[in-house]
Amino acid sequence: MDGVDYTALDQAINSVFDSSLNMDSIKTRAVVVVYKDSLIAEKYATGFDKDTEILGWSMNKSITSTLVGILAKAGKMSLTDDHLYEEWTDERSKITLNDLLQMQSGLAFEENYAEVSDVTKMLFMNEDIVKEVAANPLSDPIGTKWYYSSGTTNLVAGLIRKQFDNSQDYLKFPHEQLFRKIGMHSMVLETDESGNYIGSSYGYATPRDWAKFGLLYLNEGNWYGEQIVDTSWVNFTRQPAEHSGGIYGGHFWHNHNHAAYKDVPTDIYSCNGFEGQYVYIIPSKDLVIVRMGLNQGKEYDANGFLSNVIKAVESDQ
Repeated sequence: MDGVDYTALDQAINSVFDSSLNMDSIKTRAVVVVYKDSLIAEKYATGFDKDTEILGWSMNKSITSTLVGILAKAGKMSLTDDHLYEEWTDERSKITLNDLLQMQSGLAFEENYAEVSDVTKMLFMNEDIVKEVAANPLSDPIGTKWYYSSGTTNLVAGLIRKQFDNSQDYLKFPHEQLFRKIGMHSMVLETDESGNYIGSSYGYATPRDWAKFGLLYLNEGNWYGEQIVDTSWVNFTRQPAEHSGGIYGGHFWHNHNHAAYKDVPTDIYSCNGFEGQYVYIIPSKDLVIVRMGLNQGKEYDANGFLSNVIKAVESDQ
């Protein structure tokens, strides 16, 4: 593409790949850069290519949010919905869908992968992840505290299932109403043993298909003329939760007041996953950047990488 400094772009991308066998190294598996709706660069580590389906981990939370957005557009769900679970006959009945999506529900949940905790029991020891989390009590007043909870997302996935009369329609829904429409044909979502999509964690797709998901949001929820989610839903996902310090809202991560990346525009928002999975959406630069990796105890320099990619394309603006 005219105006892009491809030498600088290649340097930025190469800087986050490490071919060493050092177990402490940052292992980037894939980078995809889409600028003005065009694929302008991609690079893969040995053993990975454009057809490799890679686990997105918690990037799947943003997929789950989008499925709610599709149902909201159809008038089947609303951010103000409350009395969400029959067993919530106490104060929990006041929890809204908005509270869940902004991770401010007040429900007790321990997100600790280093030992047996709520999240490890939910993901690895239970047949019905929704039932497991719905039994949790409140630990804080509703809407007063932000804390990251994969259990919250799986409660949202359970609410999605409630919108369908049978399991077949529920299981087809993401593929028919999202993945096929935007060409994410590689996408695979896992379920638990009771048939609930594990909305918090288990979604696999190629890096290019993850980039398509980012493009949907870059284009305000519109895919070549079809409005998949309303622009109002996209705007909701871009607004930080009140108590998140500007870093999270609507199951996407944020950079308000440069809370996450000091040298990157504040309008960036992203899908983030365990061990370094990212889909970055930067509306002001018309960019979608995918980085997938295997960080083992050490994060890669996202701020430096993103700012250098932006510099490489800014000469075109």
